[in-house]
Formats: sequence, C-alpha cells, structure tokens
Amino acid sequence: MRRKMLLFALLVTLVVPVWAQKNEKIEARVQLARDRYAVGLSNIATNKEYERDEIPAVNYTTVVRKQNWAGSGLSVDKMEFYYTEIEEDMEPYPVGYSLLMVRRTYNMGSLDYFEEYVYDEDGNPLFWFTRYGYYEGKSYDFKVELRGYYAADGTLIRTICKKAGKNEELKTCSVNDRVNAYDEETLEASFSRALDNFRKFKTVFLSLYDVEY
Repeated sequence: MRRKMLLFALLVTLVVPVWAQKNEKIEARVQLARDRYAVGLSNIATNKEYERDEIPAVNYTTVVRKQNWAGSGLSVDKMEFYYTEIEEDMEPYPVGYSLLMVRRTYNMGSLDYFEEYVYDEDGNPLFWFTRYGYYEGKSYDFKVELRGYYAADGTLIRTICKKAGKNEELKTCSVNDRVNAYDEETLEASFSRALDNFRKFKTVFLSLYDVEY
C-alpha cells in the first residue's frame, strides 16, 4: 500500500508541472488571439471611416463571389482581407504583406453565415468565429455561434459552442452535438473546415499580393 502511495505521489509530481506548463501555453495563445482580434477590429473601424470619407482603403481588399446554386438560388460570398505591411529600412515601399484577419459573410439559400479568421504574426491559424442560422422575419429559426482557438501547427486547443432553437436564448453545447434536428453533421466538422479555410484564404491572399506590376 505504501509503495502504491509513493508511486502515485511520484506521478503527481511529474504530471502536474507538465499539465501546468501546457495550460500556460494555451492561455498565452488565447490571450494572443484576443490581442490580434482587437487589432483587426481597429483596422476594420479605420477602413470603414475611410470609406465614409470616400478615401481609398488602407491595407484592405475585398473579394466578392456570386453564384447560383441548384436548389438554393443566388449565393453572395464577400471576403474581406485585412493585413499589415512588412517594411525594411531604406526601402520606400513595403517589401511584403502579412495577413491579419479575414471577415466573411455569405449565404446558402436562407441560411446566413458570418465568419472571422484571425492569424498570428507568422501567418498561422489563431482564432475562428462564426455565427449562422436560418433567418425568418425578425428572428432566427435556429442559430449557432462557434469559437475556436488554434495552436500554431493548427491543433485545436479550445472551443466554445453555443446553439439556440427558435425563440430560444443561446446555450452552451458540445462540439459533438448535431447542428440541428435535420442535419446529421456535428459541430466538430465546422472546426475542421475552418482550419482548411485558414490555409485557403492565406493562399488566395498571397496570390493576390504577388501579382507583378
């Protein structure tokens, strides 16, 4: 019995510091996401002000895709890219651009989506937010909000899921829950798609800003 207690104490001594260190890294990543998100919102506000004053946007570009889908009609997909300039001493123009945030709004029939993708300083996935639901009149028939925090290698380190039915308040749910009663897919699949989209949006952005003049 004494030997088992000693073994347990040894395991605790080894595991607790590792767990604490891992948790510290996660919290640091989450805080970085909050900081970068705040910078992104500030950039958006600045560009909205420029637009109101009819001044050309700074460090911002928009891509709009329109397509008719069979069974759901016209879909309008608007993607807004916000970025920062990479500068070097003695160079009058930027030597490159670093993607900060992508804001996306689109629809599939009457299903409306809003998404935000935030990147870290090295262009890796950091934070994803989405809100979507079927809109009927002045209220949603159902509504979902998801938040995902990612490690630099794309590993999902924290999730926040909320869901509501018609005339309901948003309530915390699990990534293993189904989207709604009519859909077999779970919310977990959305986080996997978001990670793929992080990479695709970055590829689009780099391609747009690598065009020769």
